[in-house]
Amino acid sequence: MSRITAATSTRGAAPSHAPPDMTFAPGKGMSEFLGWFSIGLGALELAAPDLVCKLTGVRRRGLMRLFGLREIATGIAVLSCGRPTLAMWGRVAGDALDLAALGEAMIENSRDERIRASRGAMAVVGVTALDVLTATEMTLAGRLEG
Repeated sequence: MSRITAATSTRGAAPSHAPPDMTFAPGKGMSEFLGWFSIGLGALELAAPDLVCKLTGVRRRGLMRLFGLREIATGIAVLSCGRPTLAMWGRVAGDALDLAALGEAMIENSRDERIRASRGAMAVVGVTALDVLTATEMTLAGRLEG
């Protein structure tokens, strides 16, 4: 073996225990977008629950504030991890809670509120699709890396 080949060979080298470079990890860009989206939505739900209730047809102001806290906490969790797989699945669980609240609003409210709740549910379903795709992509990438 030549001197250059021997110096650059990794055969027999100890495995690296450094964390993987997550700059171009699958789902990283989308997870960052969704993390900031969570924080923004959570801030709105926390600061202006009456407005969000009016827009969505959900009548429970206290619940809206709790949802705001959940969104902010989830957003921070997503942004603070190198690969936020678990936090992304947390977003999916939060989406299920949002859809349950909107479903209740579609059943129990006036016609106008049911229409607003239906529109809100359509928006949440769209974001849920992004959350599920991103969480799945991160889960599969993690399994491939071992």
